Amino acid sequence: MIGLGEFLSLLCALLWAFAVICYRQAGNHMAASTMNLFKISLTMVLMVPTIAITEGVIPPDLTWQQWLLLLFSGFVGIMLADLFYLRALQLIGASLTGLTGSLYSPFVVLLSFFYLGERLNNWQMIGMALVMVGVLVISYRRKSLAIEHPHPLGFLFAALGVFFTALGIVIIKPISNDIPFFWIITIRSLGGLVTMVLFNLLMGKSLNIIKVFQSRGRYWLFLGAFLGQYLSTMVWVAGYKFTSASVASILNESASLFILLLGWLVLKEKVTQRKIIGALISSIGVMCVLFMSNHHH
Repeated sequence: MIGLGEFLSLLCALLWAFAVICYRQAGNHMAASTMNLFKISLTMVLMVPTIAITEGVIPPDLTWQQWLLLLFSGFVGIMLADLFYLRALQLIGASLTGLTGSLYSPFVVLLSFFYLGERLNNWQMIGMALVMVGVLVISYRRKSLAIEHPHPLGFLFAALGVFFTALGIVIIKPISNDIPFFWIITIRSLGGLVTMVLFNLLMGKSLNIIKVFQSRGRYWLFLGAFLGQYLSTMVWVAGYKFTSASVASILNESASLFILLLGWLVLKEKVTQRKIIGALISSIGVMCVLFMSNHHH
């Protein structure tokens, strides 16, 4: 039987995949910093009624260390991570950036080992390896290497984006059971929003997210931000609350399977034999992690 944490981590991957398809459709109509600011702002706006309905608007009684940790988590995991990632997309393109995405679960597993003392069993290690191999097989495109000399900074930025995402979630795992769930997400989003606004001010970038409403890809961006930022963040953080961070991260990686499937269904993208093989390898890895996890809850 699949545990709640495992189910949520897979659901999160599906929501992320939908969001990626939406962002792809939104196209290149806007700057990375504008898109990022819009996504975070929309999440904050949506969190206000969410919190009012679920937990009431009086903030929980947190120590200042907990406040700092959550705000810092939003700064590294939302603001820094997305900024590096979106910049990498511009420098080296989607498929090469996608390849660095498979660093996500190893980063989480390493950080969880040092920070949380988590260990993977042998089956889970095998599962992680299979998921990563599958992701690499799916996202490898010979054409993508047509960028004669892909910018080395692009790879560094992509890796940093993935690392900061991992760091942002692992550091709040120990306090995730002591703090009301929606408050975790709101305070993290606040940390991301404040630092993103400061960054845009410092860099002299536009703070005008109203421009998004005039853009051609606006409906896709809205849908992507709703599914991929608001809904999936909740499901993502909840997944980490109910299972080990290492297991959650490996299951999150299955997003590339869903992207492959949705790209074929929604965008009518061609599915090659190689992609099917990659998808099969990843799926076997996911099964290993799901069914061979000794559920210590």
